Amino acid sequence: MGSKSFKINPMKSYQNNKTEAIQQLKNQKRENALDIISKSVLKAL
Repeated sequence: MGSKSFKINPMKSYQNNKTEAIQQLKNQKRENALDIISKSVLKAL
């Protein structure tokens, strides 16, 4: 199913994959920042 839609409109699926990847990267960065903050807080305690 996915390969069919890719053949029909490759740019659209590429665009979707790109935005999804960017979203995942942003989420990872946010989680890493929270991890760092929580670790430093725990060390302070």
